[in-house]
Amino acid sequence: MQLYFQDCKVPVENLLGEVGKGHIIAFNILNIGRLKLCAAALGGAKRAATISIQYAKTREQFKTPIANFGAIKNKIAEMAIRMWTAESALYRTTKWIDDKEVGLAAAGKAFNEAVLGAAEEYAIECAILKVAGSEMLDFVVDEGVQIHGGNGFSDEYIISKAYRDSRINRIYEGTNEINRLLTVDMVLKRAMKGRLDIMAPALAVSKELMSIPEFGNDGDSPFAKEVKAVRNFKKAILMTAGAAVQKLMTKLENEQELLMHIADMTIDAFVAESALLRAWKLADQRGEAAVAFELDIMRTNLYDAADRINKSGKDAINAFAEGDEQRMMLLGLKRFTKVDAFNSKEARRRIADKLINDNKYPL
Repeated sequence: MQLYFQDCKVPVENLLGEVGKGHIIAFNILNIGRLKLCAAALGGAKRAATISIQYAKTREQFKTPIANFGAIKNKIAEMAIRMWTAESALYRTTKWIDDKEVGLAAAGKAFNEAVLGAAEEYAIECAILKVAGSEMLDFVVDEGVQIHGGNGFSDEYIISKAYRDSRINRIYEGTNEINRLLTVDMVLKRAMKGRLDIMAPALAVSKELMSIPEFGNDGDSPFAKEVKAVRNFKKAILMTAGAAVQKLMTKLENEQELLMHIADMTIDAFVAESALLRAWKLADQRGEAAVAFELDIMRTNLYDAADRINKSGKDAINAFAEGDEQRMMLLGLKRFTKVDAFNSKEARRRIADKLINDNKYPL
């Protein structure tokens, strides 16, 4: 059944916003929808992970629960890493939106203007969350089916339903491809309007490439190395995006593959930074020993994010740069995505062992 509202008269007291500007409300509702989608995906992922952990503890092969095998522990740990880091980015953005809404209301904005204004301010982060949340859920349920083996295809097991239901999340509220493109497009549009300065930092990074790299002390903070890594991730993005804008100018919007590589770099950096800030805050509150689980997650993700950002950056640079420019940028990318050696296998085992012992993913 379809409803048509052609020539429909709407009383003035029922009008939302201004005549001819309904799209502004619609777009900002989309922003909130993207944030909520990440939250919903996270809830589903936690349930799917718990089901998978409990199954792995009861399913035996070679007279031992499959939860004892390293390959299964790796899957359980990676589920936890993706969920906890996505949750960190979600918490961070939600707090920003709440604070902005309160600030706009205090400045005299009406309730609806405050809500929509806060959503618009963090539209980029909402797009990031939509992609990160939906793809995190897809990973968790896919690995959940794998842990269940053939039973994962049976309707007797709820993981099969979770697997089917997950797929739509990468489509509605704007496909993940659209949200990736929007992430970069909104940054560039804000830069052109003077709301965001990216070219000055990008030029500063370009100058840094010509200087001798800094060595030695990373600072007194207990997380100085992690802070430096995230700062360098941002430099990698600025270097790549800034050069692409200068080189391609108006043609950039037609280079969707390039834009999506830059978006992936941005998503990884934002999620990594969010996880670092959350872990740091927890360590300050409880002490590092009490949050060893969270620190293992943060550091493993940071270690892996460096390689992902490097790969996305290489694909982006190779798409538009050549000769000396290409070689210089690739060397810069290598510098900006270099992190210390880290035993991610042992960290993942510790993460998995805690979840297996708890018999669930913490809600």
